[in-house]
Amino acid sequence: MDAELPTSPLLVRLFAEGPWTLAMPLIVLAAALAWWGSRRDQAKPILVGVGLLLAAAATLGGAALWTSPGEHAAERVRTLVAAAEAGDVAAIRACFDGNASMHYGSPTAPGDDLDRLMAAAESLAGRHRIERNDVTRLDCATAAGDRGIVILGCRTQTASSYGPVPTRWWVEVVRGADGQWRIDRLAWLQVLDRTPERGML
Repeated sequence: MDAELPTSPLLVRLFAEGPWTLAMPLIVLAAALAWWGSRRDQAKPILVGVGLLLAAAATLGGAALWTSPGEHAAERVRTLVAAAEAGDVAAIRACFDGNASMHYGSPTAPGDDLDRLMAAAESLAGRHRIERNDVTRLDCATAAGDRGIVILGCRTQTASSYGPVPTRWWVEVVRGADGQWRIDRLAWLQVLDRTPERGML
């Protein structure tokens, strides 16, 4: 499986994950028509401009009401990042599905189960406590109606590091039978300019 983002369906991209892609051209065209109509003292271009402006508002309003699977995934990853920064192991555990796995270098590489992942996460409350973390990338996409993918980039300084360390992660989030969105697979893609290996955490 490719460790990059899949392409969300077109309607999801336009009306949920990137509504400004559609709304901004509508707003610009509406303004241009209104200006042109007022310069020529014609009502029809102004009315068309008003219609386009309403369409842009409807697009943005609909996006505020519709949360795509990709956006649910991004929200879950934000929750995970906040829990890791706080060293809150229980909150980290709550972000994961019971059958979650962690992989190194690629989502399809051999991985660790949730117990090993949580054993490593306990160090975030101790020797690997996060002192500073900057999210450098958080891109999401809808992979299916019950599945979202996130690419996460961070620059993290811990109590055991000599400075900020850049990392890149691939995260798959799924909706469970209870309707909750949880992480199903986590892949650590890169640390500095290297591919991580099992046991590095």
